[in-house]
Amino acid sequence: MPALLGPTNPVPGYDQQPVRITTPPPTDTSVQNIVDPDRVVRPDSKTEREDTADTSTRYESNYMTFLQRLRGARDLPETFMRILQWGGVEVSSGLRAGFAGELAQFMEFLHMDEAQLLEFLKNQLQSGTRFTGALFSLLRDAYKGASSEMARSDILQFLRRYSDFSSTEHLEGKLLRETEDMTESLPSQWADQVKNILAKLESGVKADDRQGNLNLLREKLFPLISNYVRTTHDHGRARNILSMMTLDIARYENGSETGLLHAFRHLTSMGVLPEELGKLSDADIMRLLKESDFAKAAQNNAFAAQMASLTNAALRGQGGADAQEAFQNMLAAMLINESVYMPLNHVILPLDWNGEKMFAEMWVDPDAGGTRERPGDGTVRILIKLDIDSLGTFDMLFDARGENVNLQVACPATVAPFSEQVERTLGEILSRNGLRPERVMVGEMRRPIAISEVFPKILEGMSGINIKV
Repeated sequence: MPALLGPTNPVPGYDQQPVRITTPPPTDTSVQNIVDPDRVVRPDSKTEREDTADTSTRYESNYMTFLQRLRGARDLPETFMRILQWGGVEVSSGLRAGFAGELAQFMEFLHMDEAQLLEFLKNQLQSGTRFTGALFSLLRDAYKGASSEMARSDILQFLRRYSDFSSTEHLEGKLLRETEDMTESLPSQWADQVKNILAKLESGVKADDRQGNLNLLREKLFPLISNYVRTTHDHGRARNILSMMTLDIARYENGSETGLLHAFRHLTSMGVLPEELGKLSDADIMRLLKESDFAKAAQNNAFAAQMASLTNAALRGQGGADAQEAFQNMLAAMLINESVYMPLNHVILPLDWNGEKMFAEMWVDPDAGGTRERPGDGTVRILIKLDIDSLGTFDMLFDARGENVNLQVACPATVAPFSEQVERTLGEILSRNGLRPERVMVGEMRRPIAISEVFPKILEGMSGINIKV
């Protein structure tokens, strides 16, 4: 009977000749990419683990990419100090006049006294932590005590909707910028049509017409660009921008008030949230969500808005090559905060204190004694990396449990001779603020403190399976 299912004509004698497979021994160095069944190797013959010059472990995974970027963030203080030293409109380092003026406006935010610094720090912490307040404390407890995966999934679905809802202004601005960027890469006859869509989109954003904006993008912009690509075979920038917009549109739709209210009421009907919350009107629920600490801080965070505007101008090349490089480095270092592997709060504090330019980074673990699965003993750990223009760099490590505080300071060599005086002064400052200093130590910095040394929970991701597609 003929082999009707055979994909090709059979080779004469194929079923008569024995097949011999000769496997070279694993020790044969003349053959590359030998498969050794006793261990897993990569296609390039490198093992999964390779020691580098800095003795760090490198995996081809999303998690190790995060760690590599975290190491790269060590250049953030130096980069920001370069920006601060440009000084505004008086610069003569190739910055264009318009960009220098915007830089001068940004610098105005950095002139602070003690009260302004406290308010600035509180605002940065609140706006950097989205799920804060009584409602999210309830959800956090409910998630920990949930008896089923379905209940946890419902809580996460609501949080995703709230995250997208609270990002509405950001998403709308991004969609507008992406649509405008398309016009710069299209021939005039196509660009004019996109400009008409952009004008309607701007009107829809001002009118708070989310559904109308979604319909406009889906029914007008997407078919237009798809037709352009099909007609011109141009698979360049416009097509890439359209691909990026797909995710933004999905988040924009997911953050609708209707979907958020439905998810909220679903939690109350399932008993995840108190029944009394389900009796609130739609207007009261939205008021509750809009008046969270994060929402208030985000609305009042003029510093973040000004920095975003300045960064956007720099990346578009309006400040010259030096500014573009500096802000690219700064943005790359700050984006690690959005990683799912980041278990810490990270705050930046650029300052101009009585004419003294300085930059501080604050890494905060509010539960340093615990892990992701098990809460700790209430110890709060804070690492501050401070760069003062006239003195140099400092590393300050706080461990606080209740009123009891331990403080270690690594200082520049020029400050080390005064370490005892600095210790006394720091102890007095802590006492004046109602804290009990158990130990205060100041010594010369031998090397910068690695973040993973202070916060070992960053390395918890090594126990998981991480891949990069």
